[in-house]
Amino acid sequence: MIYLWYFDRQDAIQCSGINYVQDLPRFMVLLLAIQRMSFTEWGYNRVFEPKPGSSAEVQVPDEDIGEVDLAFDLKSDMRTTHFGLRGRATTVFPVKSKKLSALVPTLPHHNPHNPTNELVAKLYWPEEERESEAEILRKVYEIADKDEEGKVKYHVPEMVWSHKFEDTSTANIRMALGLKDAERGSRVLYIIVFRKLDPITKLKGRKFLSAWWHIVVCMCSPFLRSLLVPDTCNTRSLYPLGKKRSSP
Repeated sequence: MIYLWYFDRQDAIQCSGINYVQDLPRFMVLLLAIQRMSFTEWGYNRVFEPKPGSSAEVQVPDEDIGEVDLAFDLKSDMRTTHFGLRGRATTVFPVKSKKLSALVPTLPHHNPHNPTNELVAKLYWPEEERESEAEILRKVYEIADKDEEGKVKYHVPEMVWSHKFEDTSTANIRMALGLKDAERGSRVLYIIVFRKLDPITKLKGRKFLSAWWHIVVCMCSPFLRSLLVPDTCNTRSLYPLGKKRSSP
């Protein structure tokens, strides 16, 4: 008996057993069908389809700003990768984009105190039922605009662009198979591009304490208490490249 397992970022799907001795013709048809399945039929987006001699450059069509050029630096020492069969699988790479670089100065939440021109791309598979990270950040930007004391403004990561790859939903195959609650816990591929920040762990002495204190003040602001859970873990705290911090 052979059991076929299909794994994706949501979970695993197991088919009924196939007796390849008694039902060899049907088993051979199954193998031939699997052999001919396209990249998209395995649940991935054709934008990232690997081809012989392909580079790390992709073009992503976007309804709002048109086609977005992305050149990922897959060999960078600054990349953060995740290996596993299921879950969010968050991956972060340095990225270059002429389209998005030109978009940065026009952002309504543009931070003029961050001198970097570098960008980073975050690819991950969140649950579809949950509010997206991009939507949460837009609410934070609205809050920051009302902050006259400066405790939140310019302390929020600058999201340059986000995109949801609709056709990568893990619910698609489950609905095609007629499984119950096919959309429950389903995941979909997202990409978000930010202006690059550095971990505050690169700072030392008073500069480190100053940056950490700015984060504490920002996270404890009444503007954010109703929206975010304070997290001042220094391994997750970032600061703009090249920006000088005043003493706390």
